[in-house]
Amino acid sequence: MRNRFWSVLGVCALVGLPAVSVAQGRGGRAAIMAGDPANANKSYDKHDLSGIWTRNGTPGGYGGGSTCGNCGDRGFNNDVPPFTALGQKMFDANKPSYGRNLGSPEANAHPEEAIGRRRAVPPANGTDPYQYCNPEGVTRALIYPDPVEFNVLADRIMQQFEWTYAVRTIWTDGRKLIDDPDQLRWWGYSTAHWEGDTFVVESNGFDERTWVDHFGYPHSNAMKLEERYRRTAYDVLELSMTITDPKIYTKPWTSQLKRFRLLPKSSIKTIDGWAGLFEDLCAPADEVEKFDRLVRDPAGGVVH
Repeated sequence: MRNRFWSVLGVCALVGLPAVSVAQGRGGRAAIMAGDPANANKSYDKHDLSGIWTRNGTPGGYGGGSTCGNCGDRGFNNDVPPFTALGQKMFDANKPSYGRNLGSPEANAHPEEAIGRRRAVPPANGTDPYQYCNPEGVTRALIYPDPVEFNVLADRIMQQFEWTYAVRTIWTDGRKLIDDPDQLRWWGYSTAHWEGDTFVVESNGFDERTWVDHFGYPHSNAMKLEERYRRTAYDVLELSMTITDPKIYTKPWTSQLKRFRLLPKSSIKTIDGWAGLFEDLCAPADEVEKFDRLVRDPAGGVVH
């Protein structure tokens, strides 16, 4: 089994090691730019989103690195709108373990970064819902640099995320969102339509336990999310997201532009030899086993 950054965090949470200082991702190579010049003249359908897309910077597009060179970072946006009183309370209660360590010289040296990126605490003191293998939620999953597969069906698009191996349904059959759904969901409710060459996804009904990104920015169950996807080249997909949540933020919050690159079919093969996404689950049993191996052989770390 390949290395996993979260494995380190999971073990740290158990043994109380210091927080991991990661400002822009999990480390590793991030030199690959979205858009290969070799594909510049390839024809493509701007309305075809099918395939495996990645924001990962490693040559294969899979785990072990941060985002590719111009794909955007691991945060929603550094330009954060003012909080409401409730928003500030929820933000203060969330304790992330990503970013620059709280109160560190490194954090103090970067006042241009929003405080959410400069307040990391040890995982043992954190409150990240994913620390307990809960779902990441839509915005955080889309920002995460591992691949996501778009499976296009007649009445829906199924997004399958490699990291957590989770599936999200986006309905394209013309149905409308329920204004006030009775049952909140980790992944919300999503419908979509085309506006010219832009695929517009509208979502609501989110469980407020998920975070907007791994820096611990909150949202309420009233959050509405709009995603706008544009395929701008054969192997480039651009995404902009806007959150509207008057309970938490005093104005809508639009993400930094995020870019994905299309993985060529010839390269879509995981380390176990199977084509497609790697089954990268967060399973409590796996975390216990990793911790047990670390305790038995500290020199071995969590490398698998």
